[in-house]
Amino acid sequence: MKNSETPMGTAFKIAIEIGGGEEHEEGYEDSPHMKNNVKLAPAEEDFVEALYEIVKEYGKLADNDGNGIWVGYVPASQNKENASIGVKCSNCAFYCKEMNGCHIIKQEIEPEGYCRLAAIGEGLVKGRK
Repeated sequence: MKNSETPMGTAFKIAIEIGGGEEHEEGYEDSPHMKNNVKLAPAEEDFVEALYEIVKEYGKLADNDGNGIWVGYVPASQNKENASIGVKCSNCAFYCKEMNGCHIIKQEIEPEGYCRLAAIGEGLVKGRK
């Protein structure tokens, strides 16, 4: 799927359906593809859209929920090293600050946690651990 399908991209429209948000006339810059004004790489945009499609079909994801997708969420207390370089939920395209939660993961999350499905925009990860 490519963003050209709709003016704001399929993932944004699905995020609105899942998260109950509202579309904004400004459009794409408010979509999950933009995080801290950093755009996701094209393959990562496709990854985001694919996960939104999966969530739309099967519901939010969780470990051992029978859908075969292992989320692998790590809480903030166990993610200090990764969080220090920017690998954290609050930098992810799926993170929703307003609900302090995730558009695709069923369980409660923390802004400083992370999971294996993270889609973090270019420039938000600083260095290596």
